[in-house]
Amino acid sequence: MVLMARARAWVAGGLVLGGLLLGAMVRQEHALLAIQPAVIDPGTELAEVELILVTGERFKGLLRDRTPQTLTLVIEGIATEFRASTVQRVVELGTITDQYRKAREAISDRDTEQLMLLCNWLIARKRFDAALAELDHILSIEPGKPEAVDARRLVLAHRALQERRAGPNEPSPPPDDEAPVPGLPLLTPEQINLIKVYEIDLGSPPKMVVTRETIDRLVDRYAGHDQIPASREQREALYRKRPEQVLELMFRLRARDLYGEVKVLGHPRSVEAFRDDVHRMWLVNSCATTRCHGGEEAGRLRLHVRRMNSDATVYTNLLILDRFRLADGRPLINYDKPAESPLLHLGLPRGESAFPHPKPAVGGDAWRAVFRSTEDRNYLRAVEWISKMYRPRPEYPVVYPPGKEAAAPPPEEGDGGGEGGGGG
Repeated sequence: MVLMARARAWVAGGLVLGGLLLGAMVRQEHALLAIQPAVIDPGTELAEVELILVTGERFKGLLRDRTPQTLTLVIEGIATEFRASTVQRVVELGTITDQYRKAREAISDRDTEQLMLLCNWLIARKRFDAALAELDHILSIEPGKPEAVDARRLVLAHRALQERRAGPNEPSPPPDDEAPVPGLPLLTPEQINLIKVYEIDLGSPPKMVVTRETIDRLVDRYAGHDQIPASREQREALYRKRPEQVLELMFRLRARDLYGEVKVLGHPRSVEAFRDDVHRMWLVNSCATTRCHGGEEAGRLRLHVRRMNSDATVYTNLLILDRFRLADGRPLINYDKPAESPLLHLGLPRGESAFPHPKPAVGGDAWRAVFRSTEDRNYLRAVEWISKMYRPRPEYPVVYPPGKEAAAPPPEEGDGGGEGGGGG
């Protein structure tokens, strides 16, 4: 019941009316430093917070920046900068994805009233894909439910409007600190989503969305296959299956043309392990610095370092490591024997490594081992991450870098491989 109350509070708290927000801002003008349209990296998910000012006023939004002097929230698409001295408390609510996951776990699949509240909360936060999936689920339980039908029509209209806006307009140039690195582009959201699909463990899947329209296409394109139900009643049952069950059917059919239509909202367990135990723990801090594999003199193995916690950077670096080959053609990651991976051995002290990290061809040797030994906690966590990657290894249908072959060019003299740092 407590979780139910929290779900209701999340929904109610998120429906901030523009007029009330503006009025509160006028009353607290002394607390505000700047108000301007917000530009958010699509690969970054910001955490939602609630600011409680010393006057008792409350503002809820996405926390974009925080310094000792200021806090910047994105409220209804507007970047709003507050004086830190006027803020009494910051209540951290978590990312929208995390809040959605927690709220959804607290609601029964048959509780359509609570699910409708959750849908309204998602719509208020422009999470239209997730809202559409929940509305389709509600309508499979209560066909024709008026508020669900109306909400679904609204969501489809919002999505169509987004597509029209994104179509003819040229994207505005990014700020200098977000500009693409020459020769090292970031993966697109569509490419990231495909990698997610191929890495999904159906025994422990992340939250995902499969729309009715996608199931329609699956049935139409693969009609006649023995995996597609023949009778109308059996086909109707297909629409009531959980998204991971539909994806499992796609895997059995090898319906790769539809994989990209499965919208994965969370992250596969394997990618979560890479992000938390490798990328954040030591890869970027020790190996992708500007003096090493994140700089201009990185050699063949170069990693992305800008906005290092964004999905775009994490998935791009994962793909780079997955496809990188040493001078002798050996892969950087040994999926059959994770503990013997060159990626990890290159981070060991040279005297203990089967693949000692090479000394730089020029300049001093400032390299330092990332791991103390093969018993180092971070080494063991990295071994566990590799073990979680989907097997047998899939070939992601992602061309990277764009217009080039995935294989790396022949190495130069003294150029080492690197420092220690799914689907059907």
